[in-house]
Amino acid sequence: MDEIEERALKLIRRSSDGILQNQLWKELEIDSRRCTRIIRRLLDAAMVERESVVVDGIRTYRIRFTGGTRKFELLIAGNLFDPCVGCIDECKPHRCAQLNKWIRGLGAEL
Repeated sequence: MDEIEERALKLIRRSSDGILQNQLWKELEIDSRRCTRIIRRLLDAAMVERESVVVDGIRTYRIRFTGGTRKFELLIAGNLFDPCVGCIDECKPHRCAQLNKWIRGLGAEL
């Protein structure tokens, strides 16, 4: 993510109600085309959502922060969180009891 995308995301996150796309490109001091490309990348990354709105008779979009693409459910098996996340042990994965227990929770065997 480049600097302008990070600035755009900060502006979007700042408002719980979201920000109008035409307001966003004005605040970023960029043209509407560039803003549209930035929004497209953020949409593709599932970091924002876009809703069509009409404000003062002008059609624009309201952009809201969605929290990104982090899918933590992929790190959970049953009710067990992946033990390797944040682990600082230098173990061999095929001999790690915690990892093996978690994998069995997925229904897989080593």
